[in-house]
Amino acid sequence: MRHAALRHSELCAVELLCRQGFSSIYDMRYLAVPRLRLPVAVLFASYTDFCRSARLPRAELSRAGGGAEGLTVRRGGKYLVLFDDRVENEGRRTFTLAHEVGHILLAHAGGADTPCEEREANAFAASLLCPAIAVHYLERQRGRELTAEELCAVFPLSRTAAVSRLSELHQKKHPPAD
Repeated sequence: MRHAALRHSELCAVELLCRQGFSSIYDMRYLAVPRLRLPVAVLFASYTDFCRSARLPRAELSRAGGGAEGLTVRRGGKYLVLFDDRVENEGRRTFTLAHEVGHILLAHAGGADTPCEEREANAFAASLLCPAIAVHYLERQRGRELTAEELCAVFPLSRTAAVSRLSELHQKKHPPAD
């Protein structure tokens, strides 16, 4: 069951990615999660901007669940994704936003996410930002496994996320060559 849920997360991410209309894998390095064409209404705001517009002290947001790097609030059929703008690593911030979009598109209930939902949202984010098929294509093209640095040059990932993604992909069997 757990494997099926993770596979569903990956397929959901690839489906969303296909809707974006990239003409090349190399276009993905410019992927900005807030500009994705999503099937639901989602607004993105930093914790700082949200607190300023809501006239709310940041400490109050932390008590409401904003202590993490990202937080999603649902009102009706609309979503507000908040992110910690103090996180300086752009790849890490991008992964956080993709992770929160994963929670939305995978229809997680919200509130306190279960460990399983967290794994599913992480699988969604990794597949959205760095699809397995694209990595395998690049590795076949170069005739070797990619390094984390090469992955970061092509996909919007932090080095930590790139190392994790490569480890995950290389543990799985590569799909057969065309």
